[in-house]
Amino acid sequence: MDDNEDDWLSLKPQEPLPSQCCGSGCVPCIYDVYHRELEQWEEAKAKQDRNLLTRKKPQNKNSELAPEMFTAFTVSSVDQLTEDTYQYKFELPGNSSLGLSLGQHIVLRGLVNGLEIQRAYTPITPVNAEGYFDVLIKCYEGGLMSQYVKSWKQGESVFWRGPFGGFPYRPNQS
Repeated sequence: MDDNEDDWLSLKPQEPLPSQCCGSGCVPCIYDVYHRELEQWEEAKAKQDRNLLTRKKPQNKNSELAPEMFTAFTVSSVDQLTEDTYQYKFELPGNSSLGLSLGQHIVLRGLVNGLEIQRAYTPITPVNAEGYFDVLIKCYEGGLMSQYVKSWKQGESVFWRGPFGGFPYRPNQS
């Protein structure tokens, strides 16, 4: 098959918008993922081999959460705790857990008025919780992500990636 330039350009990864970066210093950042995918695309184009674009991405074995790609999780409950604070519970497959360590966070992707935005949140779920995770979110009047978050209903899918961050914790050490 003779691959023309237009075909290859249609497969080229799109550079993320500034609003797609949560700004929390994630590793990998959405820009890191973009540059890795761009290098993969450039290699595939140079070798004229589209199969190089379908390399399997690493997955977290504990749940479907992965730092390099967004995964849909279903909202299983919404509890309004105060006028502007909500607790959201998300389903995890089977009896899996997020497996986060101390200080880690996950990144939420939302779409508001055609603009993709991302923000980092720290789940409040106990480490040993199985089959679900909870996130506590304060919604701000006029906040872009707040508009998206307040629209969630039970049964909807929401996209997360991670985990990111963390810091070493050693009991009884200063």
